[in-house]
Amino acid sequence: MSALNTLEGFIHRHGDRIGRGLMVLILTLIWIPIGVVVLMSFAGEGVLSFPPETYTVRWYAEVLNNDDAISATLTSLRVSLVATPITVLISLLAAYGVARYDFRGKNALQALLTLPIIVPLVVTGVAMTLFFGNINLSSGFTTVVIAHIVRTVPFAALIIIPTVIGFDRTLEEASKDLGASELRTFRRVTLPNIMPGVIAGGLLAFTVSFNEFVYTYFVRDTATQTLPVYLWGLIRYGFSPEVNVISVLFLLLAAGILLVAVSLTGLKQVILRG
Repeated sequence: MSALNTLEGFIHRHGDRIGRGLMVLILTLIWIPIGVVVLMSFAGEGVLSFPPETYTVRWYAEVLNNDDAISATLTSLRVSLVATPITVLISLLAAYGVARYDFRGKNALQALLTLPIIVPLVVTGVAMTLFFGNINLSSGFTTVVIAHIVRTVPFAALIIIPTVIGFDRTLEEASKDLGASELRTFRRVTLPNIMPGVIAGGLLAFTVSFNEFVYTYFVRDTATQTLPVYLWGLIRYGFSPEVNVISVLFLLLAAGILLVAVSLTGLKQVILRG
């Protein structure tokens, strides 16, 4: 008992410092590899010598002038821009069903929505490949989009469903009491209030889709090469300096989406208050 009391006293006295130390350690472990990748993207003499002896932007110029890299980037953007709105719509409909109606299998539906997160990616990739083959749907852009929707719906739903459930429905009732129709109430009252969650879910879905590799690799054809697949091709038989540059571009995209999410969802005020 005395040992337990001693431990509790130690945690009480030094808990804040321990917490800060662990936070610094975790952030260091996360950011050091990222910093190395960013630094090596400017390496003048190659990719394996660290720290670089000389620096250059040559590799950035090569990537920007690389037709294959640009084509892969545009393919990733097209897939993500098609998959994301469909993902948001499916998640929003599921959220309304879960939040507004009681029906048999409601809990099972919520579990199924999150299933692609739990099931190993390779298993789902193989399953989709077999499914598309059985229905005679040729691999290509369409199968990649469908696979990305399957992949991204759970992430968007995990944000959008709680948003819809947490919405104060008395606002809708007040709008209807004032004579507004169901559609007008949804457009003028419901949607603006749940929009932060919808936007956040959509941005997360876009990010997951843009970075998705495993599902894409299983269901694509040779003409449908997204940026992660192109990156895999670069490192499969060696290590090209372009890998670091493309990794930095992924980081910039993620940072840009995060900034947009913060500005559009009102998280900026929360962060500043915190």
